[in-house]
Amino acid sequence: MLNSTTPHPHHSDAVRSPRPHRKLWRRVLHRAGWTAAILLAIVLGVKVADLAMTAQERSAIPAPGVLVDVGDGMMHVASSGSGAQTIVLIPGLGTSSPYYDFQPLVDSLAKSARVVVVEPFGYGWSDSNDRPMTLSNVALDIHDALIGAGVPGPYVIAAHSIGGLYAQQFATDFPADTAAVIGLDPTLPRAQDFAPKTSDSTIEAPIPAYLGWATAMGWARPIQLALGQDPQLTSGAASADGYSRSNLAAQQMFTNWTGLSRNVMDQSARVPESVLDAAELEFPADTPVLLFITAEHGEPPAWLQRAAADYVAASTLTRIVPVNAGHYLHHTKSTEIAAEIQSFLAAHGR
Repeated sequence: MLNSTTPHPHHSDAVRSPRPHRKLWRRVLHRAGWTAAILLAIVLGVKVADLAMTAQERSAIPAPGVLVDVGDGMMHVASSGSGAQTIVLIPGLGTSSPYYDFQPLVDSLAKSARVVVVEPFGYGWSDSNDRPMTLSNVALDIHDALIGAGVPGPYVIAAHSIGGLYAQQFATDFPADTAAVIGLDPTLPRAQDFAPKTSDSTIEAPIPAYLGWATAMGWARPIQLALGQDPQLTSGAASADGYSRSNLAAQQMFTNWTGLSRNVMDQSARVPESVLDAAELEFPADTPVLLFITAEHGEPPAWLQRAAADYVAASTLTRIVPVNAGHYLHHTKSTEIAAEIQSFLAAHGR
């Protein structure tokens, strides 16, 4: 028989050991803490390794051109060749190294002209900063960089993809310094007026914000290792297009450094605004405009031909050339494009 001083056995067990669900929660929290610590260590390790590798790589590859102070930082301007024309190349969105990306086209054009690659803020060797990448700002930066580098105008502005919007703004803001405009499959700001209608025709930023955050934390290198083949992840550049192995390696390094810089992400976020702003622009009537459009599967679709004609409509000196290539047509067709450009400029006394 139990007397009054003998503890009840069930009561004793309850006092000595915690309830099962408390043990479970402690194990869960313990594991969650270790998991969070490991993930944090990985994230910090990737970032530190990226900073160290970037610093080492940058010190080993000096800028081939000149770095020009344009007020909000240094911009890289690289010149090649000589001749009567000065052709200025402006890259499309996210082209991490315009200098290396344009190299096949530069080599073809520089045989008879002075060719200048301007790397906007956040690209190539140019500084990254917080300058808003509006049409007016980018056009002004390009103009100031050319003047600062001692490159005399007037200029033939040749622009790829979204760079075409900045070319329009440049021709509007600096008509006396614009000898001609060349569009390398440029963004056509009124294209949606002609394209087939879909359920959602809203223009959106082409680069998701989370990719910018990932690359800012140094994850461009792991992504490159996982994908492997494309040095700029989206451009499709390859040795078959006339790029040397050293060029492709340099493009890959620049993707690790500046592939989705603050400026690139700001450009992407501003695409809807930039397209709307450029839709109000028209080329001066006496500015020659040569437009290359993709015709990868034969004739360009009718809506694209109408959009292209609308793009150049204000100019009285135009030519539209379909090219059997993808969007990065200057990779695979640099020789043919250079010949068309020289022919067009000669026909219009430029």
